Amino acid sequence: MKIQQSLRNHSVQPESNEELISLRQGKWQYYQPDQMEEMSIDGKSFQVRSGLTFTPFANPTRCNAHCRFCSEELQRSDQLHLTAKRIIKEHDLYFKALDQVLNDLSAIKQIGLSLSGLEATSDPIWLKKLLSLIRGNYPTLFDEKVLYTNASGLYTDPELINELADTRFDRLEISRCHFDDEINQQIMYFNRNEPIYLNANYEPLIRKVNDVLTVKNSCILTKIGINSIELIEEYLDWIIDLGVKEVVFRELSKIGENYINNSTKKWVIANTVALDPILIAVMPTCDVIREGWKYLASKTGYYYYNERFTYKGVVTVTLETSSYSELIARNQHEAIQKLIFHSNGNLCGDWDPDSHILGNYFDDE
Repeated sequence: MKIQQSLRNHSVQPESNEELISLRQGKWQYYQPDQMEEMSIDGKSFQVRSGLTFTPFANPTRCNAHCRFCSEELQRSDQLHLTAKRIIKEHDLYFKALDQVLNDLSAIKQIGLSLSGLEATSDPIWLKKLLSLIRGNYPTLFDEKVLYTNASGLYTDPELINELADTRFDRLEISRCHFDDEINQQIMYFNRNEPIYLNANYEPLIRKVNDVLTVKNSCILTKIGINSIELIEEYLDWIIDLGVKEVVFRELSKIGENYINNSTKKWVIANTVALDPILIAVMPTCDVIREGWKYLASKTGYYYYNERFTYKGVVTVTLETSSYSELIARNQHEAIQKLIFHSNGNLCGDWDPDSHILGNYFDDE
């Protein structure tokens, strides 16, 4: 099996059917970080995984969609507070602290920006301040910049599109769980005052954004939505017509026993569509592949695994699975795998705003 290490994951090429089976069974177990870096906060040193990503958790407002699968509504059994229930209230305090965080992160040579959380575009004023801070003070800090979004604010405030381009974002990962807007609404559940929930508004927006920035559509596989290879291909034909060149289909993340049995967890369990049968439908063996598809490589990361293909020679398709249990287990290692700045001022190595705290940047205010 050929394994090539890259900055944030390993590219794996099985050379036999036995290796393909082993890879699919092992998934993220094949990933081993090979480099560490050091950063310092208030004189205390921390080991971080080289190539890790930083997320200024986007919760300037309550989310304007209510995705039934939202990971921010999942609550771990040892977790006291959900960042999803908080919002950023004092911009001056927040951005002064974020500036200090970014200054500390400047010691890391290989780091990416992953802007996610709730919906970053729901408050264009907040997002424009964040983009201005990065452009003005830290234009070369991040080797990759990605925004995860439902695109709602890009429709209501199109100026954001050029702001993101000016800040040199590498791509926008735009969530859309079905090509039928009414089915998509059953899954993503936009506020009805958000025009983006209608395809009549969504489709021309994607064509517009795609002229300026790279769009990668993100579709969560669900039983009430996209749940088969046939529907995946129908989704791909729709998105190709919009000019999109990259799509990822994600299995709902494996939760395990780490989370309390709330309504979100129940929905995820009830609506999970297993990825493995879809992988087999596309490529049952190394030398047999579904018509219209071409295998590129598999990628294994610290808590995720995917296989990448092209479809009809036009669009790159990623079929991905992940495990929150594995993410939690990796976070127990000495090295920090991920950095998140939360709205309570904590810089954490975890999505929990009160766990794996490296420092609080509001303490001196």
